[in-house]
Amino acid sequence: MREPSGRGRRIAEWCLSLLIGFASSAAAGEPVNAFDRTLMHPAISLVDEDGRHVLESGRPYSVRMSCGNGSGGGCHDYDGMNHAYHFEQGRDETRDDYGAKRGLPHLVGPGYFGGFNCMQGNAAAALAKKANPGEAEFGDYGAAGYVKACSTCHLGGGWEESDRGGVRYDQMPAGSVQAWDGDYYDRNGDGQVVPWDWKKSGVREADCMTCHADFSLLKKFPSSGLAGNGDGTASAQDQWGLLQDGKFVAQGFFRYANSAMFEFLDVRPDLAGGAQLLTVERTVKPGTAKPDYDLVLGDSGEPVLHWNRDAFDDSGKVRIPMRRFPGSDNCMLCHLAGAGINRIDAEVKSSRRGFYGFGDEATETPGEDGKAVEDYKHDVHKGKRWTDDTGETRIIDNCNACHAKQYYKPAYANIDLDADHDFPKGNGDADIRNDLDYQPGPADCEYCHSTAQAPALPSGQPTLLDAHRERWKSSGFMRGYATNSYNRVVQVHFDDLACQACHNHTAVYNGKTLPLHYRYRARADGALRVIPYVPNARFFVQDRSSGRVLYRYERQSVFRPKNGGQAAIVDPASGQETGSVTVTAGQFDLPATYSDFKALKQAYDSLLRSKGYASADVRFVYAESNEYIFTHQTRPAERAVACEECHTRRADGSINGAVAANGLLGANRVIEVARIPDARLVEEGVVELASGYHKVQSDGRITETVAEVLEATNKAPDMSILKAQTGRVVGGPLRKLPASQAAALASLDEDAAGKLTAQWDSGLSLTFSAKVGHASLQGAALFIPGTSLNQLLLDGVRAELTSKEPTAAERRKVGKLGAGALASDVYSLSLTRSGGKPMKNFGSGDGWIKLPYWGTATRIKGVKVAYSENGRSWRLLPRERIVVFKAGSGGAAGYVLLRMKRPVAFVAFTGKAGSKS
Repeated sequence: MREPSGRGRRIAEWCLSLLIGFASSAAAGEPVNAFDRTLMHPAISLVDEDGRHVLESGRPYSVRMSCGNGSGGGCHDYDGMNHAYHFEQGRDETRDDYGAKRGLPHLVGPGYFGGFNCMQGNAAAALAKKANPGEAEFGDYGAAGYVKACSTCHLGGGWEESDRGGVRYDQMPAGSVQAWDGDYYDRNGDGQVVPWDWKKSGVREADCMTCHADFSLLKKFPSSGLAGNGDGTASAQDQWGLLQDGKFVAQGFFRYANSAMFEFLDVRPDLAGGAQLLTVERTVKPGTAKPDYDLVLGDSGEPVLHWNRDAFDDSGKVRIPMRRFPGSDNCMLCHLAGAGINRIDAEVKSSRRGFYGFGDEATETPGEDGKAVEDYKHDVHKGKRWTDDTGETRIIDNCNACHAKQYYKPAYANIDLDADHDFPKGNGDADIRNDLDYQPGPADCEYCHSTAQAPALPSGQPTLLDAHRERWKSSGFMRGYATNSYNRVVQVHFDDLACQACHNHTAVYNGKTLPLHYRYRARADGALRVIPYVPNARFFVQDRSSGRVLYRYERQSVFRPKNGGQAAIVDPASGQETGSVTVTAGQFDLPATYSDFKALKQAYDSLLRSKGYASADVRFVYAESNEYIFTHQTRPAERAVACEECHTRRADGSINGAVAANGLLGANRVIEVARIPDARLVEEGVVELASGYHKVQSDGRITETVAEVLEATNKAPDMSILKAQTGRVVGGPLRKLPASQAAALASLDEDAAGKLTAQWDSGLSLTFSAKVGHASLQGAALFIPGTSLNQLLLDGVRAELTSKEPTAAERRKVGKLGAGALASDVYSLSLTRSGGKPMKNFGSGDGWIKLPYWGTATRIKGVKVAYSENGRSWRLLPRERIVVFKAGSGGAAGYVLLRMKRPVAFVAFTGKAGSKS
């Protein structure tokens, strides 16, 4: 038998490594979660960006060249993995007009890169647009500034590697950059906008090790001069963070960031002293407790690295201990925010999105009575066993149990070296890649306890409904109700409440218990159900006349620091002090008095007038831009919300079915979301409340009631101010999927799926589909045969579908076609390449478009489709191009599947209109 070579040999080595790992796992009595064991990755070479071995060049290693199967010598589809939303964070969705279409013109995208969802409270910074007319309109950061500010939680690749046109920053040809380009200019320490030298800094490639390293193997080696483990100084993990973010990234050495791990990761845990791959030359500062140090820079002005030749084998390769799936600690490195730079001197670790981690602290601790001690970090699922529909069983010990696509593959399955890194995504307020929401989603309550092949029912009852009914009966909650109504009482709760509403009800932040509120949210099945959340209202400053939103640097420019934790408000035109604010931890606080608030408004008006906005009249707009959804730390039945917390008892002891005004979901439940010094600021328009359920009280408190929030979100279940859940625009890249999977995700039945692919030569589909957006868009999809040619032609292409109410002119023009009146919204479909360049075709052939149908027709003969390629002249689509028609039923939309020759500017249905529910 001939010995395999190249990629085949590496796959064989990897498989052997896994088999050894699984065998040793079984021998150790750990057969269930063998996937979680740390394994020795097959030996690889570490090479730099130029493909030279690091032992030869002394340069930082390149993930792309060491691990990628393109120009490098690795095994993995680096580009495919790098395009996952965790890396991109909205880069691939950015457009300079993104925010203008949504009333927030300073935003350029939906995600942390360019969006409005990062932390920083009321002082959130904004990414500069790609094209800027000059320095006066440049945002808070250029792309390089974002790398320096956010690298502690955003670990390379995506927006840290490629610009908004898809070009790697350090490969942009000289002379090709326009002045003030937000990807190639940045603000320096003096606030000036200057070009950033990407060739000097390098880019930060996707950091595999942060996710796949075993943090328990991090240690401080003597050769680093940072003192040993257990000496009371900073831990190895903190020192790794300090080197990576506090030294390399902060000083503009981006290409060095990913190598920092290798100074602290023990790659030979089998040896008594272990082995490190790298030491960084430094000068330790005497007398510092951590200790701190300065990097020693070589003749080139860059850090000096010493790769440890003894850690490599005779062929220059190294075996690195890695996790096949990230551990919970790896996930929480970014999902656990703190007071200070994450991983560096973070004295208080606090939750992000209501999630406190799933490590040992999630295990329920029994008290003396045997019952679990109340602890907001506990989760009843921790340590339980779950058998997936694949038949594989795992102990629920980490994030992968619900959030990894391949965690339940059998041990003998082939290794997926190019695994899809778009982790199963639910529905949150970040609004990144909404086209992935629930497609598929992470394992949820309904799946594990109801729809799975072997649902978890610890009560022993045959169904979840039976379990609740019997428990409520035994607890006396059904007293006074007719026996034949018991099931209906339970089902009403199932229909309106998400499981979390009763089983996730404790929120703690920095040791402070927060009052939960409740809102409607779209679930995986499309239904709206009540979930608990903690609102996070904050403001932005916007000019009424122009819509211009002030950047953070502009807002801070009107303050003049003074002694004693104070700062003066200075009018930019006159230079006079007109008010004051306090300063806390280096941040300028909101004005504490009515007059100071007015002075700040006037200073901002003056600032904008100096920039040419003659009619400047700013307002402080309060909006819920972040909502912390509680979906973890699940309480068992005995500690779930009791009926009396939402309902009252009648005199006979029975439960009143009506929601109590003073209960958790009642009209009298009020929560404070913000505070201003005087209610007159709202009355006078200086402060504006963007959410209709926000009210200002006489003492300046901005409040909301849960009943009003429920009413509002039942109509418009938006998760953030971007209003993606009800927006008239949905979009996303074309995903390469098996045609059957694409049809299932887009909710095509078997008959429709067969008609879709009947004439295809490919079993793959390049697909866009969406489950969010306005009712006219939910369920829409685009399918293109995934032939090799189409994969080449449509690589990196993004689809965007919009809907709008038809104009009177459009109604007249369609009416003249003699096919009846318009009975739908007007749709527009576009395909664009990176940077927004439009495409005029579907690659090498036709495209199939699925659109919701809200009309009253029940047969395909009752549906006619009008289309226009320019918005002026309209035609009827030939009957044979209406491939599938499904009538709506039960208040839900039906759909049509159209075969189109090219993307169309406008398409609509004629007939009788139905009602969008």
